[in-house]
Amino acid sequence: MNELFPAEIIGAEAMREFGKKMGAHLKSGAVVALIGDLGAGKTHLTQGIALSKGYTGEVTSPTFALVNEYLAGAGKGGEVDVFHFDVYRLEEAVELLEIGWEDYLDREGIVIIEWADKFPELIPSGTWCVGIEHMKDVEGRELVCERLE
Repeated sequence: MNELFPAEIIGAEAMREFGKKMGAHLKSGAVVALIGDLGAGKTHLTQGIALSKGYTGEVTSPTFALVNEYLAGAGKGGEVDVFHFDVYRLEEAVELLEIGWEDYLDREGIVIIEWADKFPELIPSGTWCVGIEHMKDVEGRELVCERLE
């Protein structure tokens, strides 16, 4: 997947399309940590990843729900389960553990976590860490990626 990065993305649709490209490289058991400011495009990227796995339902930010499950075979398509976390509102790592973080990591699916930098101690090795930053002179985003060892 490293060959996709760094990338410059302009617009929400382009971010979704890039997410589809990323998703083509992700297999069951993958963890993707998304790091970026409010409005950086984390949810648009997640929408593309879910689309790449055949999910046809609505993909929204789980800011208040904390986790959304996009399940394979749940009437919305999908070849693999996608678990989408948003930990923006959480204050302590224990809160993420209390909602079943470790259980989701053990399930056969793709785990995506927005605001992953809040709790780096809970992010497992092998995670794809994607940083999204606002570009300086245009209304775009620059994406970089590294894999945690």
